[in-house]
Amino acid sequence: MINSSRFALKNILKLHKSSQRLQRYGLAQLSSNSPSSSVLVTEKQNNSILMTLNRPKSFNAVNAEMVSIIYSNLKAIETSPDAIDMVILKGAGKAFSSGGDVKTFLNGMQLPEKFEDLNTLLDNTYKSLFRLSTLKVSTVSLMNGLTVGLGAGFGYCTDFRIATENTLLLMPETTIGHFCDVSSSYYLSRLRGYYGRYLTLCAERVKTEDLLHAGIITHFVPSNRLDSMVSQLTGLQSPNSSAINQEISNFTEDLPTEVRLTTTPDISQLEKQTIIENCFKYDTVEEIISALELEGSKFALHCKNKILSASPTAVKITLELLCRASTLSLAECLVLERQLWVTDIGTHDFVEGCQSMLEKRPPRWCPQQLQNCQAHLERFEQAKSIAPLDLRV
Repeated sequence: MINSSRFALKNILKLHKSSQRLQRYGLAQLSSNSPSSSVLVTEKQNNSILMTLNRPKSFNAVNAEMVSIIYSNLKAIETSPDAIDMVILKGAGKAFSSGGDVKTFLNGMQLPEKFEDLNTLLDNTYKSLFRLSTLKVSTVSLMNGLTVGLGAGFGYCTDFRIATENTLLLMPETTIGHFCDVSSSYYLSRLRGYYGRYLTLCAERVKTEDLLHAGIITHFVPSNRLDSMVSQLTGLQSPNSSAINQEISNFTEDLPTEVRLTTTPDISQLEKQTIIENCFKYDTVEEIISALELEGSKFALHCKNKILSASPTAVKITLELLCRASTLSLAECLVLERQLWVTDIGTHDFVEGCQSMLEKRPPRWCPQQLQNCQAHLERFEQAKSIAPLDLRV
């Protein structure tokens, strides 16, 4: 039988040593009393850093405090590549992350005293995404459970993106009067066959089979194998990308066949991809809507209705952004997204979208019809006049 007093003392000392190591690297400290009290739990396991988004009651919605800690951690890792050889992102509970905290965004747009806080959050978010994507060490995201908006953005910026049978990803920005952001314009504009346009314009929910087909995730690992996989990964000695990929592959399995992990089980991935390629290849929302209507299948009409239920302004800005992003670097996309954010804060559709979501009612867009929305290109002209964010600071 284990002596409980000796066992407790041993663990407290272990936590204290771990905290000292983290402090040496400038990383967020573990609390020796309650490590789970932080909105981001940072652990050093051998030479790996495990960061856990830790707001499980809010499905790990990202708030200003969490972003600030992530940003500080990544800055420290960036300056200590010899001490760290891997970064792993995961979520506590049943979600990876439900995205940015909508209430935080709404308060920042409506309360003058919160405006500066919102802009600080946005700056730290974009600098974090840039740092995560340019770290000299390998990065892994465990996209287990709900993965929305900013949560998906963090995942896109990692080298290895792992989904499970529980993964449900969506970019719902157009349904709250906003455009696709947080690095999605870069990564999703590069998916084959216009899949990124389908995902963002329709604010579509997709599961692991869809994500593998689109190339958004790199591996499927059953959720009950994640802890063992992390233990093996963090035990690797000076791992390179190939060694990490091999270790993750040791835990992958074929997708289940009894129940497909897709949100469109009545159509094959090949059939769906053909419709997406034929209908989403156009560079105006009106042409995409016409193509979907002409195609006429259940899936095509579903996509049409999803687009038409979203903010007309948001879907037009999102399509234009994806078109432009396809020829830009990641840094240029992040800067452009941040500039567009300035033009979006406080607009009718964004405020209305956030309010209607929190109040659980249908939104009232202005303008309501696509044909009456002609000012979206002006937003890009306005964005040009805004000083670009220095991502490297």
